[in-house]
Amino acid sequence: MREVLRRELLPAPVLWGMAVDGMRGWNGMMVRGLAGPLGGREQAKVALARLVAPVFRRRYGLLREGRPWLPSAEQEPRAVGLLMGALYRMRRGSPGAWVLEGVGGAPGSLPEEARALRWRSRMSWKERWTELATHLGEQLIALTRGLPGEGVSNGNALLGKICFDEGARYARQAKERFRLPDTPESAVEVLRMSEYVFQVNPHHWHRTDGRSGYLEGTACPWYTAPGWSMMHCGVFGQFQSGISSVFGLRYQLTQTIPKHGGNTCRIDLKPIALRASRDGRAL
Repeated sequence: MREVLRRELLPAPVLWGMAVDGMRGWNGMMVRGLAGPLGGREQAKVALARLVAPVFRRRYGLLREGRPWLPSAEQEPRAVGLLMGALYRMRRGSPGAWVLEGVGGAPGSLPEEARALRWRSRMSWKERWTELATHLGEQLIALTRGLPGEGVSNGNALLGKICFDEGARYARQAKERFRLPDTPESAVEVLRMSEYVFQVNPHHWHRTDGRSGYLEGTACPWYTAPGWSMMHCGVFGQFQSGISSVFGLRYQLTQTIPKHGGNTCRIDLKPIALRASRDGRAL
């Protein structure tokens, strides 16, 4: 499995399934991380579903542009929730299905589910994977815009911390599972595992020298979405920073398309310097 991931040879059905799991994990992570500021887990679910509802409506509209067999959301008010439920493999009452309550909810009956599955069946495995991968960045835009209106004034900082903590957790699991040494090459390998599923830096290259390294690649699928900026690159970069820290490395986002132009983004990895006390001992 490690070699298949490293060579990025997973088939599209598997990648779609991993994107589903990744988005469910992201939504659960947001509930846990924002429950305090939003007044509890259930209140957080309600607020988050409301904030990301425009993302699902926008994505449905874009999907419909190339698929005239999809009904318009105006003609069929349940259409958005039904298709998104099928893409997320959710029905009403499924774990995580709360995220669709802002668009009427996931399929709630056998006729609704059958209709949603018919629509989904007309999308290829790759189309399903690509669509779900795009949701990650667009949901981040919605949260950074909407959290201040929910009374969360430090939302961007909170989102960054949540991403860092989750990145570190993800790296610890991968490090233990694959018995990875503390090297820049290991850090790049784990960084690519997470990027691969969400099509971050789809065409990429890297170099390491035993102490440091870099990873550079082409654009994420959401960087052209309305509202995306360098700030969002920084928030998501905290996930990569969390991964890097587990391998004793400091992450630095040195080039992004929103800020620097061009068509690639780059991160540099350098050893975490130990601070020294006044008597010269490492802290």
